[in-house]
Amino acid sequence: MSAHEPPRWLERVVEWAMPQGLSGQSAVGDLSEEYERRASRSPLRASIWYAGQTTSVLVYRIFTGSGAESTGDDSDLLMDLRWSLRSILRHPGFSFGVIAVLALGLGANTAVYSVVDGTLGKTDWWAEPDRTMEVWPGSGFSYGNVEIYREETTAYRTVGGYLELALALRTPDGESQSVNGVRITPSLFRSLAAQPMLGRAFSDDDAVVGIEPVAIIGEALWKQSFAGDPGIVGKQIDLSGQSVTVVGVQPAGAVAPGGRTSVWIPLVMDPRDDDYFKAQNLTMVAVLRDGAGMRDAAADLVAYTEHLTWLWPSFYPEAWAAGRANVERADAAQRAMISTPLLLLLAGTILLLLVTALNVGNLLLGRAVERRKELAVRASLGAGRGRIVRQLLVEGLVITLLALVAGLVFAINASTWIAGLFVGEAIVSASPILSASVLLFSLGVAGFSWLVVNGVPVAHFLRTQRSGLNVAPDSGATVQRTLVTVQAALATLLLVSATLLLVTVENLRSVPLGFEPDRLVAVELSPPSDRVVDIPAARDLYDRLVERVGALPGVEAVGLTGWLPLRAQAPTAPINLESAPVLVRAESVNAPKHYVDPGFFTTLGIEPLAGRLLNSDDRAMGPSAVVVNETLANRLWPNGNAVGQRIAIDPHAWESWLPVVGVIPDIRSGDITGPIGPAMYVALAEAPTRDITLVVRTSGDPAGVIPVLQRTVSEVDPLVPVRSIDPMQYVARSAYSTSWVMMGLLIVLALLATGLGVLGIYAVLAHHVALTRREIGVRMALGAQPEVVVGGVVRSGLILAGIGIVIGNVAALWSTRFLESLLFEVSALAPWAFILPAVALSLAAALAAWVPAVRAGRLPPAEVLRSD
Repeated sequence: MSAHEPPRWLERVVEWAMPQGLSGQSAVGDLSEEYERRASRSPLRASIWYAGQTTSVLVYRIFTGSGAESTGDDSDLLMDLRWSLRSILRHPGFSFGVIAVLALGLGANTAVYSVVDGTLGKTDWWAEPDRTMEVWPGSGFSYGNVEIYREETTAYRTVGGYLELALALRTPDGESQSVNGVRITPSLFRSLAAQPMLGRAFSDDDAVVGIEPVAIIGEALWKQSFAGDPGIVGKQIDLSGQSVTVVGVQPAGAVAPGGRTSVWIPLVMDPRDDDYFKAQNLTMVAVLRDGAGMRDAAADLVAYTEHLTWLWPSFYPEAWAAGRANVERADAAQRAMISTPLLLLLAGTILLLLVTALNVGNLLLGRAVERRKELAVRASLGAGRGRIVRQLLVEGLVITLLALVAGLVFAINASTWIAGLFVGEAIVSASPILSASVLLFSLGVAGFSWLVVNGVPVAHFLRTQRSGLNVAPDSGATVQRTLVTVQAALATLLLVSATLLLVTVENLRSVPLGFEPDRLVAVELSPPSDRVVDIPAARDLYDRLVERVGALPGVEAVGLTGWLPLRAQAPTAPINLESAPVLVRAESVNAPKHYVDPGFFTTLGIEPLAGRLLNSDDRAMGPSAVVVNETLANRLWPNGNAVGQRIAIDPHAWESWLPVVGVIPDIRSGDITGPIGPAMYVALAEAPTRDITLVVRTSGDPAGVIPVLQRTVSEVDPLVPVRSIDPMQYVARSAYSTSWVMMGLLIVLALLATGLGVLGIYAVLAHHVALTRREIGVRMALGAQPEVVVGGVVRSGLILAGIGIVIGNVAALWSTRFLESLLFEVSALAPWAFILPAVALSLAAALAAWVPAVRAGRLPPAEVLRSD
């Protein structure tokens, strides 16, 4: 037996299984020819392949009995499934690679969609989301403002407000636990979509002054801190030193308003409270009455602002709210903050899936070309075109379903990871992967992938198969090259988008903050009201916190501020100049007023540009002073003589002059992308605030100090809850978190798409070299140099990539305009953003083409000609 002939006993089995006649003899001959071609490269692999074909033909003959045309019943479908599974097992490496690549694309799409669905697809904050409005978003209101608006409005049936805060919960084991809470008017609580699963909702009587305090707790807190005690309703718990009665338990997932709430407390409006009109910290939300619309709500707001002008003309001048006061859906802010990046991310993953499906289709096309002899054999056994097409579709379906299962497993962890990347104020969550909406989406994208993956080889088979064993000698090269070009175009599109966001994030990171966030930790606290109303008590609390924290190992400096830079903007206050006084507040200049202690500037490393900083003598009932930033100094005293000037900043004491003792560099307070505005700084002890932040500079890694800081605050006063404790680098990153997350995820998608595109180029050229071995051998036998052959193959790869890059850049010129809202100090049409990805992709394509090109250049001409 020749080394290039199949094993005789296997050949006899094939002859027995084949139908009688010329078609059966031809099929046996075709299998022998294919064996000889494979044996010239690897006799062992050729024998294994021939044994697999023999087994397939034999099993088919046993099940069909005669090789007649398929009946199309259920047994045929089961046979297709068995055939598909055997095909996968016969080529485990190829099958695993195809399934893994497709699973990655399907899993990424499912994970991102679960985040989109969990964040944008839920309207469970409010029972009537389309009719629930936030009044003047971004502006704070006092208790008195809410009461006045409730009395004046005609557009709403419900008007209320809420305030987010932190509370100290005393657990049954005596430990103090910080929890996120919200004070909310009872009517507004009843407008939430989620209502208590145990107990009851708030009633209006719960907000009466002097009534026994009550609270509703979340299911997670109930289970974690109270072991899910079914008798929790009616029991009293300790919240920030006050005994309150639990009247209800909110179900899991009910975290509104605010997005992180675990305790709800009725908002009690006491006109005798100093903060009744003074504290402008409530978010006002109202529900439209039947028949009312946005126009009615806007008209009501205009009437309200006019009423305030009539009540307090010195505080509210004519038309003071013109162009600024508006109403919008109560969920608009959180949706707008995150909807654009999430939808762009979903579009990017869909592009990745398209690249993945095209790549898998390309690989299956190459395999289908290699199997054309096998398909011809099946045709000789009586299988018609429809029967073979169904077999190909079932094979692709099995691969797609296996990839879908693997993709769902991948998405379970990936969705949580993606949601966790978003930091800051955006409330991002992921729906369960096995929820109906996510599963439906997964099945949809899997079906789309199945059509793309299988449409390529099926279309090629239908185009090349003529009749019986006559299969057109079409290599499928044209289709493969077209698919690779499309892959390169999509990869280019993602690379351009990722490059723009990469530069954006670098620009945002280089924005001057006025301080270095390295080695800084921010500890946000919410002392109970009795701790800050009494000024001596507040001073004592502040002094003890600074003293104890400052004595900790690894702490270099400690400061206090009422509003943490980059996370909160201080409320504005009027400024009356002694050198140019005005009679009423409405005619004055306004600037944010920050309350800080002397250690704040030291901790942030701030040095005065002129004069001095605040010191321990600058406090209430003593000499008071003001420090201004450079922007405010230049605006009010452009001649540079700010130090020594006197100003009044209390509208209730309009001629109580305070000296400006220093000018400091600008410190970025709120928005990281806008210009730094004017600001002034006064002693925190003059007006203790309900929320304060400890800013701590450490000597080493801030993460190592965080647990100690948490414990120390609890030891100083267990009734002072910690709202958050984060390194300032995290706070700074949260200021541009959307762009940062989008950059990272788009880079991952772009690299994956590029890798798949490069893999496609390699597969096409490797297949091309395998199919043209004889031609290459002839050329080299006639004197063609190896470098010429290598250059031709590499040139083919670069041409494929080049066409795709051009198409991708054209698509990017149109699509990158959707990124403009996320870009900072970079144009969406920056030339280098298109050039750099083109160069990178071209180099990757050249590298992918080099491997099969070198293989072609090393082919021995004599051996090629002899074997073919």
